[in-house]
Amino acid sequence: MTTASTPDVDLVRRLDSLGKYFRPLEVPDPEELPNVRELCGVSDPFRADEDADELFVAAMREINAWHALRNPLFGSVWKEAGAPDMDRIERITDLPYIHVNLFKRHALSSIANDAVALRLTSSGTGGEKTEIGFDAWSIGAAQRMDAWTMKALGLIDVERPANYLVLGYEPDPRLTVGAAHGLSELCDFAPVASAAHALRNTGDGHEFDPMGCVDALVEFAARAEPVRIVGFPALLHAVLERMATMGVPPLHLPEGSLVLTGGGWKSHADRAIGRGEFREAIERRLGIAGERVRDCYGSVEHCLPYIECAEHHFHVPVWARCVVRDVRTLEPVGYGARGYLQFVSPFITALPAHSILMADLGTLRPPGGCGIATPWFEVHGRAGVRRNRTCAVAAAELLEVR
Repeated sequence: MTTASTPDVDLVRRLDSLGKYFRPLEVPDPEELPNVRELCGVSDPFRADEDADELFVAAMREINAWHALRNPLFGSVWKEAGAPDMDRIERITDLPYIHVNLFKRHALSSIANDAVALRLTSSGTGGEKTEIGFDAWSIGAAQRMDAWTMKALGLIDVERPANYLVLGYEPDPRLTVGAAHGLSELCDFAPVASAAHALRNTGDGHEFDPMGCVDALVEFAARAEPVRIVGFPALLHAVLERMATMGVPPLHLPEGSLVLTGGGWKSHADRAIGRGEFREAIERRLGIAGERVRDCYGSVEHCLPYIECAEHHFHVPVWARCVVRDVRTLEPVGYGARGYLQFVSPFITALPAHSILMADLGTLRPPGGCGIATPWFEVHGRAGVRRNRTCAVAAAELLEVR
């Protein structure tokens, strides 16, 4: 189940491997997007001040003009909304938005085909599937934001190699699932001593291997390196259940071990447990403290990173803003009210997902309680009775193969 990598990797090489995330980047058109470039070059993800607000406003004005000129659908939406002039941060709620489901039904690109540097999809099997072509700036900016956020939260360790349990797809050069790409990136933030994958490549798809995961964890517990568990929470829950069924005694994974989950439970909501209960189960079965268990939120359509702080808050970084809209009227609501999550960020030039209404319900909270100066949000789950297919759905369905 495990695959060893080259041992004792030199520290300089480890730092060089992260260099691709922290490298300077150039926007597609520096004359049209100077403020987009400046905002997305802010390395402190949790900066909150008037200058940052003014820069965000200027960057949003540029990206709105960019997509209105290059994307006919957004151009029409923008014109119908009266081309609102976002002259101050409070007017963010006036901006038109596109619902995430529209990207599943239509190719809404703002770039030419020859500018596409990477294509990703939102699920690996049937059903509605988002396929997005990213230009080098959009995917590079998202990766750099991810790295800066991980660094700010203290989740990068270039010194110590780690054993990874990847609760996702075993690599396959044909695989373009966005979640597989994201999980691969999460394995860059500490050197890889060895790796095991929960969804094994059969040559004709992927199959969930809970026994292999249990074996890997038992092996990792006997080694000195910290363990990093990354991927779908439903798969980790199934592995913990399998450990209990098999009578495997609680493990004590080495100090510095970390769990980074993302994707929710989706089609296996009947098996879902509360986040607090989930963290307690991880601490009880694996010996990883709750503050080292973090959830991540994002999507292929909006691939800006939201990663829990130690208090389990999804903070909105300096490069984005979050609006919550009433489920009936779609009017914006304030702090503490439940509604649809809308995310606004000027980083993406590849498609008009710079103002996107998600299918998830959430609540926005003011800063406070953890020392981070930006607002944070809770995610309550997917709205509606019709199941929206995502990477997590595709992966969770493989739980049926045991």
